[in-house]
Amino acid sequence: MVKEVVSVFADVPEGVFIDATIGLGGHALAVERDLPGKFIFFGFDRDGEMIELAKDNLPESYRLFKMTYSQIPLMLEGENTGPVTGVLFDLGLNSMQLERGERGFSYHEKSFLDFRFDRSSGQPFHRMVDKFSLLELVNILKTYGQEKNARAISRAIIDQRPKTTDGLAAIIRKIVGPRNYNKAASRVFQAFRIYVNNELDEFEKALRGIIPLISKGGRIAVISYHSLEDGIAKKILRLFSGKCQCGPGRGICECGARRIIDIKTKKPFRPNEMEIRKNPRARSARLRYAEKI
Repeated sequence: MVKEVVSVFADVPEGVFIDATIGLGGHALAVERDLPGKFIFFGFDRDGEMIELAKDNLPESYRLFKMTYSQIPLMLEGENTGPVTGVLFDLGLNSMQLERGERGFSYHEKSFLDFRFDRSSGQPFHRMVDKFSLLELVNILKTYGQEKNARAISRAIIDQRPKTTDGLAAIIRKIVGPRNYNKAASRVFQAFRIYVNNELDEFEKALRGIIPLISKGGRIAVISYHSLEDGIAKKILRLFSGKCQCGPGRGICECGARRIIDIKTKKPFRPNEMEIRKNPRARSARLRYAEKI
């Protein structure tokens, strides 16, 4: 959704552009190409391997940082960056991460189950799998994968304790059958990746922390790829647009709602058919954005 991203930031004041998911820098480079001279670019990624690749792909003027989402607002508060007028979160998994089998993200590639974005910290999934109880696995698959066969798949994982992507894939295929295999495998691998990286909590903390730091007239855009991410984006944007989320019956607002942004997307933008044909992974993308007031 490159054209849509550029259009979101076309009318904002000059300042600092925060690409919270820099990857190889595709969106940032497009913004710089179509809006020359408007921004100083800061790029963030928790995957150090992607940061090293980005250094080879981006101009030296880009400032690149290896850190988690939740660390970004803290870093910006401590840095004299200048006015932040553009913030982008593109939450999709980078194609290069999927294609590198050793990362363990894809059920199409044989490797140890890892799932970490930052392989220099934390534990890979194949070292965690022996410690899970049945209830923990069921909760992970239901919460983060919305998988209807969560209990059966979890029982099989408990019995076999798979260490590799093909081992986990074989369990899924046996339970759901070849017809439903691809969708189920995508959901299961997604669920364990989200769990290992604490993705949803990190994303929510980052949104809550970074929106107040945006300068007047600046904008924040979020591209999400599944309903859990989009739900968080929608909730936090509504919160900072002043919509109380405490529910009926409470006399005092306790959710912290305050109106400091205007939501510009009543419904999220979706990719057109041409973009989907070029990149089938974009099919589920949703773009929401808001402007600081």
